[in-house]
Amino acid sequence: MIDEAKVKDLEAKAKQIRRDIMVQLVGAGGGHPGPSLSIVEICTALYFSHAKLDPKNPTWEDRDRIVLGKAHACETIYACLARRGYFSPEILPTYKHFGSILQGHADAWATVGLEYSGGSLGQGLGFALGLALAARIKTPYNVMRQAPDYKYRIFCICGDGETMEGDIWEAAMSASSYKLPNLINIVDYNQFSASMATSSGGQSVDLEPIVEKWRAFGWWVTEVDGHNIRQLLETLQMADNIPTKPKCIIAHTVKGKGIPYFEQTHVHMPDVSKELYDKVIDTVY
Repeated sequence: MIDEAKVKDLEAKAKQIRRDIMVQLVGAGGGHPGPSLSIVEICTALYFSHAKLDPKNPTWEDRDRIVLGKAHACETIYACLARRGYFSPEILPTYKHFGSILQGHADAWATVGLEYSGGSLGQGLGFALGLALAARIKTPYNVMRQAPDYKYRIFCICGDGETMEGDIWEAAMSASSYKLPNLINIVDYNQFSASMATSSGGQSVDLEPIVEKWRAFGWWVTEVDGHNIRQLLETLQMADNIPTKPKCIIAHTVKGKGIPYFEQTHVHMPDVSKELYDKVIDTVY
């Protein structure tokens, strides 16, 4: 059972993360609000509840790894890391500034607590696959395909537009072949890529039937409301109990979630002025 007080606390944290995203955006004069805002609850559930992390020991060998395949949505990860104690929230306004530890795309060399440096889409899941295999690196080869014990879990967050990349499906096929139960891929299914819809009727590649596609590649698959903290926690707990298969969680989300202006425009990379910040900051929910 998920404690109601815990859910309320995480919901409050998610609202703070959204405000922190806006602080970064206005400090930089722009960024990626749409794809960042759509993963707020996903990241809140991971960083503040489900994932095994230690901000005081960020390189702890047995920590869970969180890989942001859609690395342009790093404003959310930065806010979570700051509020989790990896660095001070006072650094957030320096996002994208020269010399800042907060780069425009996630950069593990620059930012403490990050596991993956991302730019080109589609590579994050393959990187996560490598981490999942490394988690059982000491396991004898003859039992590698029998889902032995693993030291940590790897959570990959990829965008729905990102799943148009062939790299994703190469990694998906390999992960099921190696039967990696410690690999959990979360698809941010906000149904928009940078500038067009990803669902039927859109102008890009149609991803449907997305659930059947992942199942056909040998993954355990489920769907969840990506903005419902309780559902996310329950689903993550359920995934922990599925043996011998990698897991894929299709999280149905809204691009720009939590700020009506961005929800309505589906904007990908707008300029964010102080005037726009003042206009929308009090609408955060």
